[in-house]
Amino acid sequence: MRSLLAIVLVTACTSAPPASSDDDDAPDEPGELDGGDGVVVPDDDLGDATGSPHLALGVPRDATPADDRLFVHAEMAFGYSRFLNAANWVSWRTRRADFGPVPRYPGPFYPEAALPADWYHPDHGDLSGSGYDRGHMLRSEERTRSDAANFATFVMSNVLPQRPDLNRGPWFDFELYIQRRIQSSTRPRDAYVIAGAIWPAECATHAPRAAGDGCPDLGRVADPARRIAVPRATWKVVVFVDPGENPRMASDPYLVAVVMPNVDGIDEMRWWEFRSSVAEIERASGYDLPSLQ
Repeated sequence: MRSLLAIVLVTACTSAPPASSDDDDAPDEPGELDGGDGVVVPDDDLGDATGSPHLALGVPRDATPADDRLFVHAEMAFGYSRFLNAANWVSWRTRRADFGPVPRYPGPFYPEAALPADWYHPDHGDLSGSGYDRGHMLRSEERTRSDAANFATFVMSNVLPQRPDLNRGPWFDFELYIQRRIQSSTRPRDAYVIAGAIWPAECATHAPRAAGDGCPDLGRVADPARRIAVPRATWKVVVFVDPGENPRMASDPYLVAVVMPNVDGIDEMRWWEFRSSVAEIERASGYDLPSLQ
């Protein structure tokens, strides 16, 4: 799984009330003494031609680059499937300075302008009335240092369809945990994150969609080429490091991984009930996370 991705550089440019910055873990919440869910491969060569800090963990790769175009924005990077009309994965770095006083952008999600003109450009209305949330991968709260940074998180390439009980339950719970670690007053950490989709087998064909192919999707028209595929689960890997450190040369990195099913009925569950491993995410998603084990 080492095929190369096409790269597009883009210059430019779910939230809820901010989490407490208290250093203590919530009741029964795991700390950093449990060993983590994987390790970072030591390497001072980031292997990323763009130089983006959002790709400091490397570029996830699978065996079929045809449906995985790499885009790099000022606030995030992502690998996008033209066949599923959604990101396969999104990666980013968040630091303490990325949190600020800016309120959540109040407007609609907007299409990804960097997509080629002949690709479908999903917009806010594609999920309206679907019963699914527009689930941020990069949480909007993690870009509240400026209006422009927060606005950047509302692009549809940063969205995967998530059931409300997932998006507002354990997924949000995990986002709050990440925020607490970053904003700790005794040991603030930088967070390097990759999050993405685990697609149903009917969707993960790496080929153009066809009517009646069985891939669950959402949209306003019947044409599957203009509909957004729905993942069966979403995953996230976070590597915490001391501020300013390269995550692949860090003195004390700590890795946490989760896989959460895209279903109802889990809104009262805590994030750590879905802890996983890098190996399991690679197996389920089909992606190689080159700097992680």
